[in-house]
Amino acid sequence: MESASASEENERGAAIEECVSRIPVPRPPSIEEFTIVKPISRGAFGKVYLGQKGGKLYAVKVVKKADMINKNMTHQVQAERDALALSKSPFVVHLYYSLQSASNVYLIMEYLIGGDVKSLLHIYGYFDEEMAIKYISEVALALDYLHRHGIIHRDLKPDNMLISNEGHIKLTDFGLSKVTLNRGKNDS
Repeated sequence: MESASASEENERGAAIEECVSRIPVPRPPSIEEFTIVKPISRGAFGKVYLGQKGGKLYAVKVVKKADMINKNMTHQVQAERDALALSKSPFVVHLYYSLQSASNVYLIMEYLIGGDVKSLLHIYGYFDEEMAIKYISEVALALDYLHRHGIIHRDLKPDNMLISNEGHIKLTDFGLSKVTLNRGKNDS
C-alpha cells in the first residue's frame, strides 16, 4: 500500500510541477526598451533622464560604473537601490526596475511631473500655511515609515522632495541613505 501512496504522491508532484512550469515568469525589461526623451537633472551620483517605454514615462537614473568605482560610490548606489526597493510608502518615489549594462547602472523610477519643492519655492517664494502643513505632514509620514522600516534618508532637502501628479510629496534621492538590519521589527 505504501508504494501506491508514494506513486500517487509522485504523480501529484509531477502534475503540480507541470502546472507551475506553464506559468509565465515575467522578465525584467532591457534598458534598450526605454527611449531617453530628455535630461531631467544631474546629481552627485549620476544623471536622471525622462525615459519612455510603451507609452509610459519613467525617471531613469544613470550611474556610470567607472565613476561609481573611481569615486568610491558603490555603497551609495547600492544603498539607494535597497532603500527604494524596500519602501512601499505612498510618500516615497517608486522603483520599478534596477538594471545594469556593461558600463552603467540604471534605476527606473516613477516620473513625477510636479517637479520638486525647491523649484516650487523658487516660483512662489513661500507656501501658505495650509500648503506648508500639508507638505510637512507628508514628509513626516514618509520619514516615520522609513524609520519604522530601518531606512534613514540622511539627505532631506527641498530638492529631494518631489511633487506627484496629485500634488503629494514623494521623497527621492536615497544615495546617502542607510538601511539598517532591524527592518522587520516594526513592520506595521
